[in-house]
Amino acid sequence: LVCLTNRSEVQLTDRCEDEFEEDWTDIDAVKLADMAAGWPADAARAVKDLAQAGDGQKSLCHNSLRNRCTLPEALTTLRALLSETQGGAEVEEAAPA
Repeated sequence: LVCLTNRSEVQLTDRCEDEFEEDWTDIDAVKLADMAAGWPADAARAVKDLAQAGDGQKSLCHNSLRNRCTLPEALTTLRALLSETQGGAEVEEAAPA
């Protein structure tokens, strides 16, 4: 969410709710996205939902442990998103440090 919004991680969702006067799940990800970064609308929505989605959807920061996705699930989602933006090209794995 920090990368998407270019905002501080401290109470990020609460601050965004105050700024946009909407619940987190109702805020359009395009409005949240850092304009200078040029986030495509579909990518912004996918990253927002991956980080913290509404009820019934798995996400990394879901309030319910049962509805939290695993890191491998998140990685698969991000790879699919990247592949879509690159026209279906294979996404290379980063070399271990």
